[in-house]
Amino acid sequence: MLLDTPKSTTQLVALTGQGLGSVGRHLRVLLDAGLVERRRVGQSVLYDRTEAGDLLVNAGR
Repeated sequence: MLLDTPKSTTQLVALTGQGLGSVGRHLRVLLDAGLVERRRVGQSVLYDRTEAGDLLVNAGR
C-alpha cells in the first residue's frame, strides 16, 4: 500500500507510473487535507500518512 512507510516523490513516481507533476499535485491535495505530512531527511523529502490518513485508509478495509 502506498505510504505504508515514508516515501519520496521519486519513489511514488516509480510505484505509480504517474508523472512527477501528477504525483506532486496529488501530494499537495493530500497535504492540504491533512492526510499526509512531509519531512526533510538529508537531501530527500519524505511523505508519510498522518493519523487522519491512517484512519481513512483503515476505514476502507
